Amino acid sequence: MMRSFSLLSLPSTCVFSCLVLPCLALLGAGCTPESGVDASRQNDHPTGIIAATNHLAASVASGTPELAKETGGVAQWPALFGSDRTSVVDAAINPKWPDGGPELIWQVDCGTGYGSPVTADGRVVFNSRVGDHEIVQCHDVATGELRWSYRYPTSAVCDFKYSDGPYSTPTIDATGRRVFNVGGQGQFSCLDFDTGKVVWVRDLHAEYGVQADIFPVGASPLLDRKTVRGDGQLIFNLGARDRSAGIISLNPDNGETNWQATDHGPSYGTPFVTDIHGQRFAFVLTDEGLVCLNPDDGSVDWNFEYRRKGDLVRNATSPLAFDDKVLVVSSGLGGVCLEVQPDRSYIQSWRQRRTLDSQYNTLILGNDQAHVYSFTSSGQGGAEFRCVDLKTGSLCWTYPSVLKRGMGLASGDALILLGERGHLASLAFTHQSPRVISFTAQPLMTEPCYCSPAIYDDRLILKDETRVAVFDLGS
Repeated sequence: MMRSFSLLSLPSTCVFSCLVLPCLALLGAGCTPESGVDASRQNDHPTGIIAATNHLAASVASGTPELAKETGGVAQWPALFGSDRTSVVDAAINPKWPDGGPELIWQVDCGTGYGSPVTADGRVVFNSRVGDHEIVQCHDVATGELRWSYRYPTSAVCDFKYSDGPYSTPTIDATGRRVFNVGGQGQFSCLDFDTGKVVWVRDLHAEYGVQADIFPVGASPLLDRKTVRGDGQLIFNLGARDRSAGIISLNPDNGETNWQATDHGPSYGTPFVTDIHGQRFAFVLTDEGLVCLNPDDGSVDWNFEYRRKGDLVRNATSPLAFDDKVLVVSSGLGGVCLEVQPDRSYIQSWRQRRTLDSQYNTLILGNDQAHVYSFTSSGQGGAEFRCVDLKTGSLCWTYPSVLKRGMGLASGDALILLGERGHLASLAFTHQSPRVISFTAQPLMTEPCYCSPAIYDDRLILKDETRVAVFDLGS
């Protein structure tokens, strides 16, 4: 039986976290007919739905880097875009559901904010804002029962018609039993995963003199466990230009600064750490472009300028690393793929302005590591979902629908997509053509939906600015 919880029934501590701002002016991308799809037939349907007719693609290949970590064989989603930041997870889910959507297990009211839910060890954590407080909440993923909540004051303001935050997504360290959360004004908190009690707090904006931006803080931290430091580190795009602390590393045990680098301002993405040529690399998209550095000491290898000019423009799409390459996407500039060399330099593989110009959306790595799936911006031509060849940057197929911009993830042979208007869809996880498996007839969530979905086992967790809802994808 579905359970529903109200904010009025919860302790006075509840917060959401966020992702990034979809309010940047964008340049649309051109549209070409999809391979194997009758474009005229698509235009007959307001959703652009084409029924799946072919066998679905094979399950996620073993070559996908570090598929979402599991405890006892249970798929989890402990950070924004999953454990390895590729938005791919190995979960036993059923992507087929009726027009009304998958079965709702439980739901709980929440406040505003674009932060996404995260899961680990049988729990879901999220943040939101109610009045002049931001709240971090932890619920039992099976029953929805509140485990704990943590509240702190905020006066963050967005200068535009969007939410006043929070925008950053929490990160769960299930091994260390900690939750890391960044508030809309740069309050960086470490909470006990079991009790919600404060382990440490730093007001980074106050400490480093970071001035409020036109949007609340939207960068999300990365927990890097493989660093030479025994307990790992938290890498975060702080954006303290005047203090040469555009990017910082914090000790997760006590919050102390390990290193700081660059004079860049903040973006609204999250770092990506990976091994290439037997060496460790960290890629961080700042307000100036892509920074490549050594995550163990913060030494900068190079900066790749990639930013559309203008006072109201912000980078908001997190970079995606695969093999020996890294993909950077920015609204109005499109995508560029850089190939990292053994000496830690790079060469440009390709640059395409019009095939993929994601505004804030997740970049989903294909199960063959040769394709990427994402939404375009809402500029010229309108937003749509696309598949792009990572070797050349060429367009494989497009899928225009009422999803418009959205967020998503992939598991096995299916893509799970939540559109900004609240519709939920599943598509075949293949570069051959867009093949719809399921599509809700009406919105499942309340517009606008800017949060990434999350997975725990066979549960799908969705969040908007009114509620968090958990659905059954196992039946």
